[in-house]
Amino acid sequence: MSGQQPGWVRNLRVLSIGVFFAGMGFSEIMPFLSLYIATIGNYSHQQLNFYSGVVFAVMYCVSAIVSPYWGKLADKKGRKPMILRASLGMAIVIAAMGVVTNVWQLIGLRMAQGVFAGFVSNSNALIATEPPPKRSPVRPLAQWQPA
Repeated sequence: MSGQQPGWVRNLRVLSIGVFFAGMGFSEIMPFLSLYIATIGNYSHQQLNFYSGVVFAVMYCVSAIVSPYWGKLADKKGRKPMILRASLGMAIVIAAMGVVTNVWQLIGLRMAQGVFAGFVSNSNALIATEPPPKRSPVRPLAQWQPA
C-alpha cells in the first residue's frame, strides 16, 4: 500500500475535477437557453423573455424544495451514492435537453434537473468531511480557539 494514495485524496482530486466541469457546464448553458428556446418555437419577444425566465428559474425552485430530502437521505445512505445519483441524473437530463421539440418539454426537463440537483453541494460536503482531522478544514466547534 506504500504507492497508493488514501481514498480521501483520490476523492478530492476526482471531485475537484468533476465540480469544475459541472460548474463550467452550467455556466456555459445558461447564456444560451434563450437562443435555444427561440429555435424550438416561434415566440414574440415577450414570450421569449417569459419562457427564458421560467426555464431558468424552475430548476432552482424545484431544487430548493427537494434538497432537504436529498440531504437527509445523504446523511442516512452516504454522500457517494447521492453524488452518483446527481451526476447520472444530470447527464441524462442534459442529454435529453438536446432533443426537446417544445418549450414545455424543456421546462419539464429543467424541473427534473432540479430534482437531481446536489452534485456540487454533496461533493463539497464529502471533500470537507472525509480527510483525517489534522488535514480537514472542518473541525468540531470545541477545537476552535478564540482569537
